[in-house]
Amino acid sequence: MNKKRLAVVAGGWHFPLHFYEQIKNQEIPVGWEVDLFCVSHRNPDLDIIKLEKDEYLSKLDDMKSELDLSNVQRMDVKFYSRLATLEEIKNLGWNYVEELNTIGDWGITNQWLDKNDYRDYDILLFTHDDNFIFNNKLFTTAIFQFNWDDWLVITNGINVGPDVYPVRGSFDFFKKEMLDMIGGKFDLSASTMTRIGKVDTPIDKIEIGDWNYTVRKFGEFIKDNNLNEKIKNLSNTY
Repeated sequence: MNKKRLAVVAGGWHFPLHFYEQIKNQEIPVGWEVDLFCVSHRNPDLDIIKLEKDEYLSKLDDMKSELDLSNVQRMDVKFYSRLATLEEIKNLGWNYVEELNTIGDWGITNQWLDKNDYRDYDILLFTHDDNFIFNNKLFTTAIFQFNWDDWLVITNGINVGPDVYPVRGSFDFFKKEMLDMIGGKFDLSASTMTRIGKVDTPIDKIEIGDWNYTVRKFGEFIKDNNLNEKIKNLSNTY
């Protein structure tokens, strides 16, 4: 009996070791195998990454007490306490490549799709590397909480209105059949901005606001093809 296959395609930018270890240490369902890919838009060994995280953690440390920190900030203290080196990422079994810093989100996904055959996999998880994974039940629980024939995408987004597309490209399980339907690549024509050659994280998120449009075409495809019922949510919160 042939095993089913899952690909994890992570966009490399922040490089918390916690993320790369947690994904590596996930329980694998019986009859499945998992391949790990990191498509990076900057080298994890760059000094600027540690400087950015040290500056952020220093601001949190300056707060008066643990009670002053939000839940997200408390997680960030743990999350960024150790950054992964390129060697550590590779030693954990991640297939690492660096690509031009064009468009984030599904721009990274498209770069992976250009060089890999998604049809080799039954499910593909497209994710950023700044998602905090709480336990090792992600592949055994998230994928199988729905009947197999009832979904094409399981996303961490939520549908909060007709003009808000629930699939954000930050953490989404895709069946290969969904990729077949869109032609094996995401339409990113609604976004025009790139950051080729830049390795800093913008302080003002407005600078990369154009990248929010990367989700528009896929959202329109889902709507136009009446596929809303095939898009499932990991949770009722984002």
